[in-house]
This record gives sequence, structure tokens and C-alpha cells, in this order.
Amino acid sequence: MPFFFVHIPKTAGTSFRKACENYFGSVYSVYDYSPSSSETSPLVLESIYQNQDLYFFFEAVKKSKISFLSGHVNAGKYIHLFDACKTLTFLRDPVQRVVSEYYHFVRHNNYKGDLPSFYRKPQFINRQSKMLHGVPVEALGFVGLTERYEQGLDILNHAYGTNIQSVSMNMGRKDKTAEYELPEEQLSEIRRLNEDDLQLYDHAKRLFLEREALFQQGKPYVHGAIQQQSTKSISGWAWWQGNDDSVELAIEVDGETVATVYAKDLRPGLLRLGLPRRGYVGFHHNFAEPLSEDTVVTVRVAKTGQCIG
Repeated sequence: MPFFFVHIPKTAGTSFRKACENYFGSVYSVYDYSPSSSETSPLVLESIYQNQDLYFFFEAVKKSKISFLSGHVNAGKYIHLFDACKTLTFLRDPVQRVVSEYYHFVRHNNYKGDLPSFYRKPQFINRQSKMLHGVPVEALGFVGLTERYEQGLDILNHAYGTNIQSVSMNMGRKDKTAEYELPEEQLSEIRRLNEDDLQLYDHAKRLFLEREALFQQGKPYVHGAIQQQSTKSISGWAWWQGNDDSVELAIEVDGETVATVYAKDLRPGLLRLGLPRRGYVGFHHNFAEPLSEDTVVTVRVAKTGQCIG
């Protein structure tokens, strides 16, 4: 199955796209950057925008042995065709990303307004969470961080057995590690407007750091999340990265293991994401007695100790 890269603007996505094109070859890469973009591939223009036939596009991709699809598109546009496990993206600190996109528009789109006039426009607010709307970030095959791009590339290559080499493209500044400094008033307003993106980024950062720690320890990674939790039960889903074995999970109550379960129940509501194990990735546990509201419940991967949810 080809990789599907959700290219969120100003997250080092152009560098990653070029790196993948170098690795897979331009003839095996297709792009969707809107019908008006010169970067959009002829196959996408014909099958997606002219004929509006996603199935024809998918069959053509398979026939042509395409390995990589990238675009400024929402994850939901193609994830059901290319599967969550092969869907990739990078996220960036929301404040830094917004400011970077503003300067990009000034340089390349001849934008004449000031920064506040830019970041107040609806299309630039919560851009990252909008592009991933309806897709649990835990389900994506790989979610990198712009701030830890090189480390993320190592994790991605290890997970998929690839050898994608780092390149730098579309950089507005020579020092890409330096942060933009803003007046406190602008900083506070951007944070307020982009609260969804801030929550998404913080969550993705926690997941990335946990995945990085497991990678450094030579331990496998599990994609997983809690769907429902009450004083009576807990349920969710989990699967191994690159392995179709069911995941054994330890249910802990206040630090003590009370049960072990396997993630092997069907999750019909997630089938649109193209799940591994044909969707048989769910787990559920009923507590012997109702728990108190302040009880701490933890779900861990039995094999590695990774915390789920």
C-alpha cells in the first residue's frame, strides 16, 4: 500500500516530500495540491478533480505502482484508500507554524497585510486540527514533530524499513530551530484562536516522546487509545506497528494489575480508516465492582509497559 502524506503547511512538509520523492522516485510519486496548483499530478487532476472518481484513482495508483501520495489535503480525503497505518504527517508548535505561514505568504504570495490581519483569517486558524479532523492522531502510522524532524525520520525509517534521507527545502530562515518572538498580546491572541491546535500538538508531542523512548530502548510501538471509560468499565483499541498479532493489555487500578485483555474485538466505527487486522483491534473490560471517581485506571501494553490513552 502506498504512503499517504498529509502535508500540513509550514511543518517541514516540503522537505519531507522531496526526501520521499528522492527515495521512491518521481515517477512513483503523485501530488494533490489543489486543482489550480502546478504541483498537482495529471492523474489527480483527471481522476479526482475532473472525473471525481476516487476508485478509478486508487486502481490507477495500484496499476502504476505508485509508492507515495502527498498533498495539502485533509486526512479524511484519502485515508480510507491508503489505510491509517500508511498515513503520515508532521505537526508543529501552532504559534510558530502560523507565524511561519504568514512570512511564507509575504514572500511568495505578495501578502501586504500585517501579522494580526493574517492569523485572524478563519482559514489560518486551527489549520492542523482541521486537516486531521475525524481521524484519531493515535491511529496515524506516523506523526512527527517539526521541532524533532531528524529524530522522527529515524523512527519512521525503522518502523517501515525505509531509508529516506533528510533534505532541507522551502526554508524561510537559515536557522530553522530559532523561534519567532512576538509581543505578548499577539502571542496570547494566537494561542486563544488556535486552542484546538494547541491541544492537538500537546497530545501528539506526548505520543511522539513516548514512541521515541520505546525506539531508543529497542521496543515495539503500539497504536492505541481509550474510547470509553466509566466507573464500571473501560474500552478502546490497540494494534502493533507492523505486526498483526493482537495486543495484550494490562488493566491497572491505582497501580495494581486487575486484569489482562487482548485487543481483538471488531471496531466497526473505525473501519473507514483502513485498520489492520480488518478492524479486530478493540478491547473491553468490566470492573468487578464500580470504582470511585478518584480511582486511577491505567492501560498498559503487557510486553513493553507502554501506556495507552
